[in-house]
Amino acid sequence: MKRLFIITIAISFLFISVISAFAANDKDVFLVHLKTSLKKDDAQICVAYNIMWAALEEGYKGKVLVDADAINTFKVGWNGKDDIEAYKIPENLRKALSTQFGVSLDNVPKTYGDFLLMLKNKGAEFFVNTGFLIVSKIGKPDDLLGKVSAKFFKPISLKEMVKLRTTADYYMAY
Repeated sequence: MKRLFIITIAISFLFISVISAFAANDKDVFLVHLKTSLKKDDAQICVAYNIMWAALEEGYKGKVLVDADAINTFKVGWNGKDDIEAYKIPENLRKALSTQFGVSLDNVPKTYGDFLLMLKNKGAEFFVNTGFLIVSKIGKPDDLLGKVSAKFFKPISLKEMVKLRTTADYYMAY
């Protein structure tokens, strides 16, 4: 009887663990597709960072696909930096974000480089179009992220991009 009780408890804990694991991984995916570079329209990419923060705060599994001209924003230039990492977030926007997210101004990034890292640290996953990296000579087949500042971007194929887009529960493009 005691053995049956212990087995029942063990199975119950296992069942609860499995259910919890599914629940934790069953978040809706919110995909943000960055297509426009900072040089073409700085509002596009800046708003994308804001919406990604909001999605993460709402409990979505945040994914970002960096594609087309947007990858040029993260291309390392002659100075060893990309176009956006040192780009300062306007103070009025920082204050608005502070208010919207209910955090102190000290907890709002000062630059878009800091913002990108904050999003990564909050759980956002970043993907980048492998083909575009090679065609644009930002990456090489043996070093895809060679000239990309954010080394945590994951290069993905066209088929993987299709799967990323078609399995997302919510999609926004910038």
